[in-house]
Amino acid sequence: MKREKPLAMRRGESVFCAGYLIFALVAGLRFAFAARHGAGELASTLARMTLLLGCGDAFHLVPRILNNLAGAPKSKRKENRWTFWLGLGNLISSITMTIFYVLLFDAMLQLCAASGQAMPTSTGFVKGLIVGLAVVRVALCLLPQNRWFDGGDQQWGIIRNIPFLAIGAITVIYLLLWYSEWLLACLVVVSFACYMGVVLLARKNPMMGMLMIPKTICYIWMIALFLLRV
Repeated sequence: MKREKPLAMRRGESVFCAGYLIFALVAGLRFAFAARHGAGELASTLARMTLLLGCGDAFHLVPRILNNLAGAPKSKRKENRWTFWLGLGNLISSITMTIFYVLLFDAMLQLCAASGQAMPTSTGFVKGLIVGLAVVRVALCLLPQNRWFDGGDQQWGIIRNIPFLAIGAITVIYLLLWYSEWLLACLVVVSFACYMGVVLLARKNPMMGMLMIPKTICYIWMIALFLLRV
């Protein structure tokens, strides 16, 4: 059995995860309300983006919260069940997180169009490239070699994230070179750095999983920036 985390850490993690999910739900509904009352396509895109992110993350955060409340599994059967549901949640959130960045790129295009800013001539190609990379990433996530339901595979954890990193790099370049969105670009960079730290290091050092907290804070901050504009 895995060593159980201290009670204070479990409670703190649960409160943070629940707070994030509530924030994503409220923010997504706020965008949807704005879209329904004439805020335009940008608000609609932000609603889909935020609700998709929150709902996708709920699939792996809710099992974590329940496990924290119940304590470490007391039998091998319960541990296997926990591993299955956590793996399924991680698979779903990996897919929704990918789509989140496709919608984020769309949101930035719509935001700049609304402000009258000229789009680079390569925008259509780049958007198609991001969608293509997202399709590749989702396809890689669905392959059985990932072993989502029995602890995961380190090598495939790296392989499936190569197109995801490419999506992040393209997004950051656009944010910096054409949109001058420095804060948003920094948040994307930090979120990817924290995420890859977990992918590469958490298997050997489980405490590296705590990097998911600053990663999640980056998402909250990103959504908050859009809340100020809609």
